[in-house]
Amino acid sequence: MTIRRGDDEGGSAGLPALQRLPVREARDLFELVSAAGAFEAATMDRSIDSLVGALPRPLRRVAKKIMFGGR
Repeated sequence: MTIRRGDDEGGSAGLPALQRLPVREARDLFELVSAAGAFEAATMDRSIDSLVGALPRPLRRVAKKIMFGGR
């Protein structure tokens, strides 16, 4: 397996091992990675909300804007 370059936007061009996988296994791997990414994003959102929620109320909104640019 080779290291993927950043210019292929998540494609398998830099991962020849993926090209040798059967279609079913490649689909399962893709679904697993997608589910892991969604779980990570949800967990990160909960963690950030918990962290910001621990701040005094007047600082919460400002802290979020500073950290995430109003996202």
